[in-house]
Amino acid sequence: MQKSFDLYLQCLETIKAKLPLQVFEFASNENRHNLDSAHSLHDAWLTSLTVKENRHAQRPFEPKPTIEIVLLGPQHDRDIVLSYVNVASYRVEGEPNCFNAADTLHGDVDRHEVRVSENGLIVHEIKFSSRSSIIITCDNFVCTEREYPKPATDADEV
Repeated sequence: MQKSFDLYLQCLETIKAKLPLQVFEFASNENRHNLDSAHSLHDAWLTSLTVKENRHAQRPFEPKPTIEIVLLGPQHDRDIVLSYVNVASYRVEGEPNCFNAADTLHGDVDRHEVRVSENGLIVHEIKFSSRSSIIITCDNFVCTEREYPKPATDADEV
């Protein structure tokens, strides 16, 4: 992973000025790609994908599309939440997981990358082990985590 991650970091450096700070920090954070990190998207599972048009009475013809992706973290101890704003386009492609027929159309995340589109928008592409993918083009996004409470153990009672 390290060689390909180093190349990815070099590419990110060339577009750093075009990215919001939190997007650059997310994209360049090794823990978001590291196979052994609880914060990694690698091996996380899709829990939900929600698309909202965000219309209201004062602005019914000017929706502000948002997307939220929730992933069960690779160590199953947290949700990793990706919230995209001012979505310009998105594509979700799902196909059966040839590596695990009992799995969903997505399976676990294999890799992800951030880049900048020709018109200067952020593109976040998530590729799954099943060859499925989610590609979102937007103005900005943030990543947050919701860690699950640790279950009590017998040692906690002593």
